Amino acid sequence: MDSLPSSLLYFTSQIANFTRNTIQVNTLNQTSLASNGVKQIRVALPVNAVLNMKSLSMSGKVTTTGVAQANAGTGVTGDMVAHIPKGGIAALLDRVSFSAGGISLDNGPVPYHVIYAVKENLEKSNAKVMSDDRVLQASTISPISPTNPQSGNHGFTKTLIQNNFLGFTEAHPAYLDMSLLPEVFMTLQCAPASVLPVQQSNKKLGEAVDSGWSGSGCNYKIEEIKFTVEVCQIGSGMYDALTQRLLAERGSIDVPYPQYQVFSETTTAGVSGGVRGSVSCMSLDRIYAVARNNDNTAAKKGFQYQQPPIELSDGIGNAFHQRAIDFSAADTKDWQFTLNNAPMPMYRASTLDAYNFAVSAEDRTYSKDRGSQVHSQEEWFKNKWTATMRLNLDNDPRRLSGVNLSSINAQIVYSPSTGGTEGANRDDAYQMMLITKQTSILRIGQSRACAVVA
Repeated sequence: MDSLPSSLLYFTSQIANFTRNTIQVNTLNQTSLASNGVKQIRVALPVNAVLNMKSLSMSGKVTTTGVAQANAGTGVTGDMVAHIPKGGIAALLDRVSFSAGGISLDNGPVPYHVIYAVKENLEKSNAKVMSDDRVLQASTISPISPTNPQSGNHGFTKTLIQNNFLGFTEAHPAYLDMSLLPEVFMTLQCAPASVLPVQQSNKKLGEAVDSGWSGSGCNYKIEEIKFTVEVCQIGSGMYDALTQRLLAERGSIDVPYPQYQVFSETTTAGVSGGVRGSVSCMSLDRIYAVARNNDNTAAKKGFQYQQPPIELSDGIGNAFHQRAIDFSAADTKDWQFTLNNAPMPMYRASTLDAYNFAVSAEDRTYSKDRGSQVHSQEEWFKNKWTATMRLNLDNDPRRLSGVNLSSINAQIVYSPSTGGTEGANRDDAYQMMLITKQTSILRIGQSRACAVVA
């Protein structure tokens, strides 16, 4: 059949009585999340339907609340205005997990918004951020102005939509028949209020606030939460017959999907640091390492404090992002991963090598669809630096082509050395984070039986 001209195969590709529509999915417990209130929400995906997992979307009204000058702290000369962070709803999520029939489909890695930011920086082109994401997900932090005024609560209110969740929604096939599975649940947990960028009302966006500010007090809430998903129906019976025949012949159907794990360690000022983790999986595909400021001194530089957004040095793309996703090379001279004592790469790589590895990992060296959210070396070293190694053969998730660690418990170590000239000086403590991406398999059998194969 593959040797026939596509024109002869036209009618064989048609499915009779095929329809698709979009439905709304109600949550199970409540319809709001808040940094100082209910922090978890749960939703059940439709059963007995074919879902387009890539279409799963969450919408909600995001409202931030700042602090009036009178309560902002001693010597603070203006109100503390809370902005919606870059990334919108995704930047306000700390954990997103899926389960089916009481079986966890992923590890529910924390913090979710850091993983999301790493992948956005390296894998998403600026064109998408400045169009789709700017409309749906608040990819731009805008200063206070007559056309962008703050509310009476010294904050902002925007209706946003999140339509690109990491993990099980990246499954292949993207159209998943839920009648073969037990009921699938999605659980979301909101992030602490420290992810909010703030602006002192009498200062420019990104300008340092008065030292009397405690770095806390602002909050946010997401109200009127609802989920939508595309549902497909095939009325001819051909799909059901093919699926049942496949189950009868093979005994099960495999659905591969990515999942992530996070390991973190803190370093003290002046120490190069490092981080280690341990995983056991069938296909280890990627390893990432990032460092973000974790200083706890009076200067309040750490990511766990509410601070002005970071002003990016490059004039291209977004001008700001929040402290919580500010990744630095931190005076790193060179770096290397080891996987069960095997070095990766085979030499001590430079900080610029890390970006080249990321580009090669996405097969962008010869791709016409190039680009990321990194636009200069200075921005790479100071704000978006990530050490990354690709271990899988290609980017097709249907091929389990990464390092097979199913029979062993692999030890992964990221070891940087200091003394470089790029990036920030190591004058502060840092949180070192090791992020792994692996492919898991949801094995589906007869009578809605399923199991996760690591």
